[in-house]
Amino acid sequence: MRRSFIRLIAGSVLACWAIGFLVLFSYARSQSWTEERARRDGVFLVFQLLDLEPASNRARRLSELEPHSSVGLALLTPDEATRRVGRPIGPGDQIPHKVSPQQQWYILVFEDGQGALAAGPVNPAIPSGARPIGIVLAIVGLPLIAGLIAMRVEQQLRKVEHASQALAVGDLGARVKIQSGQPNELAANFNAMAERIEHLIRSRDELVQAVSHELGSPLSRLRFHFELLEYQSEEKRDDRISAMNRELDALYELVAVLLSYVQSDELELERVEFDPIRGLTDVAELARLETPDDRTIDLECVLPVSASVLADQRLFMRAIENLLRNAVRHAGNRVQLVLTDDENYIRVSVHDDGPGIPESLREKAMTPFVRVEADRSRKSGGVGLGLAIVSRIMDRHGGRLEIGDSPLGGAKVATLWPRRT
Repeated sequence: MRRSFIRLIAGSVLACWAIGFLVLFSYARSQSWTEERARRDGVFLVFQLLDLEPASNRARRLSELEPHSSVGLALLTPDEATRRVGRPIGPGDQIPHKVSPQQQWYILVFEDGQGALAAGPVNPAIPSGARPIGIVLAIVGLPLIAGLIAMRVEQQLRKVEHASQALAVGDLGARVKIQSGQPNELAANFNAMAERIEHLIRSRDELVQAVSHELGSPLSRLRFHFELLEYQSEEKRDDRISAMNRELDALYELVAVLLSYVQSDELELERVEFDPIRGLTDVAELARLETPDDRTIDLECVLPVSASVLADQRLFMRAIENLLRNAVRHAGNRVQLVLTDDENYIRVSVHDDGPGIPESLREKAMTPFVRVEADRSRKSGGVGLGLAIVSRIMDRHGGRLEIGDSPLGGAKVATLWPRRT
């Protein structure tokens, strides 16, 4: 980091010097070109005025014009003009003549051939005022500005470096402090990344802890059944195998729920506008078919003829499927699926006539792997992920999950899907 910063400072200073000299050169070049053109135009004007005069009157006329000229003026005889140019000349010739690499004159021959006008230099030196301005700007001003900017950048980089080092050693709460009124895009992006990393790591830890616990019990029971098989009679062995099949079904359901929980946060959203009525009807029918034979559930759908939802269709159906399974698991004998169309949301609610969820436990019910009522959950199944999955899906869509009391006497769980992204 320190070496990179030194390179940044050196590069900034060199760049500022280059910019300063470029400004100096451009300014001087522009001024020089403008003044050169003005001088040249003035020379030709003087020449035209003198060319109109008789040869005998040109010296007097030149003495009148010379004080108003910005270049040197001199009358030459034909021989003097030829010697200066170094070749034969004729009436009307207008010949640029370099006295030195830095000075250019003009030799202008009068139309009557009786002499010529020497004028120059027409190309001025760099304006004296440009030198100190450019030099001060190049050597002092711009590097100073670059240094201040670089110091500011280094401060921001140092904060990000310290936060990243803390994050690397396990401090998941490490963030870059952003002062009010001083936007810092780098810090904001780092903080967003750190939030995401913290969320993923905590989710992983929750998942590992819950999986080890949830898989441990059915696997232990399976092992117990296997150990007893060889000691069982033929008649009891069939019962034992049936119990093992039930444990395997529970394991399959657990793995499916765990995969659904992970995918609810990792699947890429593909928002489309669709009519959910047919899909909701199918999901409700599937919930009826999955109801155990020893239970009778009256599952009623209160749905309009048509509706329109803007969401990821897979996750939308997965959310409602989890709500229905959760309701069927805890209901007495009635479950109701309702869709209503609000001004800003499409509201899909699931009601049941079960024991409900106490208000003090509703927030906790959305936490992964948390059973609100442990005794009831053991009897009815579940691993405490149903509402957590739905809550994640709603967060990703910018919607809401609400838990309340149902007119049926049990719980009402509503998903609010925003109309626009």
